[in-house]
Amino acid sequence: MQHKKFIWLALLVLLAASLVSCNIGKAPGPTQDVNAIVTSAAGTALSQIGDQMTQTAQALPPMPVNTPTSTPLSLPTLPLSPGATPFGVVGTQFVFNTPGTGLPIATKVPSGAGTGSTAVGCSDALFLVDATIPDGTVIASGKSFDKAWQFQNTGTCTWDEGFSFVYVSGDRMSGSNIIFHKADDFVKPGHGTSFIVPMVAPTKAGTYIGYWQMKDDAGHFFGTKVYVKIVVQ
Repeated sequence: MQHKKFIWLALLVLLAASLVSCNIGKAPGPTQDVNAIVTSAAGTALSQIGDQMTQTAQALPPMPVNTPTSTPLSLPTLPLSPGATPFGVVGTQFVFNTPGTGLPIATKVPSGAGTGSTAVGCSDALFLVDATIPDGTVIASGKSFDKAWQFQNTGTCTWDEGFSFVYVSGDRMSGSNIIFHKADDFVKPGHGTSFIVPMVAPTKAGTYIGYWQMKDDAGHFFGTKVYVKIVVQ
């Protein structure tokens, strides 16, 4: 389209020049400025081209503008359960979350647990983890070792004076019972502790297993029955 406009412009210029040449020899008339004629013709052509481009631009559809489809959602903040306390250590005892009004946290019972958690009256105990000597640990003949279990008081009464963690059956391996005497050793409901029992591996090769459990001040067994299992070479 623009090419055609320039052709018309050139024709206008030639027409103006021919008109001037035809007037040669005639009586002098008003002098016409050829440059003015050319400038006028060029201005007219450029104006028409500009009008055409404006009309073309107005005919095009507007460019789409990206706008957010929705407002981003923020994640809710979950408050701590009322009455809950963080994990920590008090003396040699492990302190766990005390019960609040929120949902309880499930505790997976490890494979070392024996008969499971059994409450007797207000007393109950849950085995949490083997702190030392995992099941099937290989130990040299006659070697001393310390077996440790971690427990939580899941009952409603305190493990106080007269409570104990004792040998029940199987291979004792020279392990001694642990009896609560001092107030510093008492375990309140919702709290936990570790029972560390010094033992000695048998002198003969083989697999050995011994069972241990909590006992209250009246002599009743309660809670999870656990065991120690080693392989002597």
